[in-house]
Amino acid sequence: MGSDESSRNPKRIASLHRRIYVAFLTNRKFAFVISFILSTIFYTPIYISSNRNNNSNKKRYGVGGSSASASELTTALRRKSDGRAAVAIIRVIGLQSEHGIKSNPDNQVQYLVQFKSHDYPIQAFRGTVCLLGGNANGQIMNRRKQGGGGRDVTPLDTLKRELNEELLSPDWVQMIQEEDVIDDSKLGKTLFNTTSLSASVVNTKNDAIQNNSNENNNNNNKIEDGRFPGTVRYLGTTLHSHTAELLEKPQPYSFLCALFEITIGVDQLPHAILHPVGATVQEGRLALLTQDQLLHHAKYSWGYEYTMETYFGKKSWNKQKGASVSEVNENIWETTSWTPPK
Repeated sequence: MGSDESSRNPKRIASLHRRIYVAFLTNRKFAFVISFILSTIFYTPIYISSNRNNNSNKKRYGVGGSSASASELTTALRRKSDGRAAVAIIRVIGLQSEHGIKSNPDNQVQYLVQFKSHDYPIQAFRGTVCLLGGNANGQIMNRRKQGGGGRDVTPLDTLKRELNEELLSPDWVQMIQEEDVIDDSKLGKTLFNTTSLSASVVNTKNDAIQNNSNENNNNNNKIEDGRFPGTVRYLGTTLHSHTAELLEKPQPYSFLCALFEITIGVDQLPHAILHPVGATVQEGRLALLTQDQLLHHAKYSWGYEYTMETYFGKKSWNKQKGASVSEVNENIWETTSWTPPK
């Protein structure tokens, strides 16, 4: 009985196969359905695998990169309270036509900034101008592996670490010391672009730097108010706030931003910056912009359009909806820890 039943099964299967084959050849609708099912079964795993590889390549080979910058940004956005950041308005003096800056016939001061890359994690900030610097680091890391990194105790620690990462550790960053920073945060309501320095109050070493610079620049681009190359000023701290809609995140985000001003000479620029295409750096590329370009043409990330308005004392034409900046009482925030909360 069992033997007869088992012998009938192969015959039934063979008969079923023949019927399906005949139906496949004679019935177009049936043939289309079977072909569609087989194609779906075969190509779906290949498509998923290909899509994963493409995403991986985008993360790996995108202009801005993803590993360090995206991780830092993600950590900052997840903090339950205000973050910390330190950035610098970097003034570059001594730019003449022979340096390839054709748009600077008057040898005016230009400013070293960063353009965010096309793959920056926040879509609204892609292609926007950002001041050089970044988020404070609250973690204790292996200093050997991180190139002198580690927990940032002061805003200057944060600024120097970030500039070293973005500009590949130039000598002028290494020379910045806390005791040499000029505190101009107490200037009150006057413009950041004013200074407590005076051109007549400089020591012999600085006089030599000033005279040499003026000679090289044919008396153009003069060093005003004592801001010779190497001058670092602290201009105060502001609170930068951003809506959840702007960031495309569940929660809004704000951070305390310590602003510095650094003056450098043309010989201290990264070599590639003198070419029109700029220089590629982490999260984007470097560029030199004039005051007019910064105020009238640039679109900013992280609310820095308001920073530049205050600095120059003029209105910025492009405002990012959802970003705002407010003043911070220096006496209050200085009593708190700079190290950001986790």
